[in-house]
Amino acid sequence: MKRWARAMPLALLMLAGSACEPEQEIAPTSPAYEQSLIDSGFRPMSERRTASLLSDATVYATYALTEQKWIEYIDSGGVVVRTSAAGDPAGTGAGRTLLFGSWWREGDSTCFAYGHSSAAECYRLYYRDGSLLYVQTQSGGQVPAGALLGYSTGIRKGNSENFPLIGD
Repeated sequence: MKRWARAMPLALLMLAGSACEPEQEIAPTSPAYEQSLIDSGFRPMSERRTASLLSDATVYATYALTEQKWIEYIDSGGVVVRTSAAGDPAGTGAGRTLLFGSWWREGDSTCFAYGHSSAAECYRLYYRDGSLLYVQTQSGGQVPAGALLGYSTGIRKGNSENFPLIGD
């Protein structure tokens, strides 16, 4: 009985100390960001949910590192049209360079390829608080695998920017 009485204050002190530690914030550009999403209960979007949210939708998004904005229209047939959103009033298309490409699902990732490049950019997509999160699947450039590449600031059904589609 005496041993238990001596060990109890030490156990309570350890519990109190662990409860007082501030929760560490994981930087979105850290390779540990995706794991923090998973630890919080988020899962990559399923193929069905991705198709439901993105097919025939215009996504307004921002790169996490640079805060540069982009807009892309994602067609239900696998076509994607993308442009920088810098300095252009929505819907006019004036002065914007358009990139045409395709998108598809590969495992638990959503992939995009633009222009004549055969290199695909693949991301695990998460949907959180009304925003789509693009998490890098492979290290590339300044963004390591597991880090947030970008996030959406809005998603509208249809081609709200009136992007021309191949064959228009």
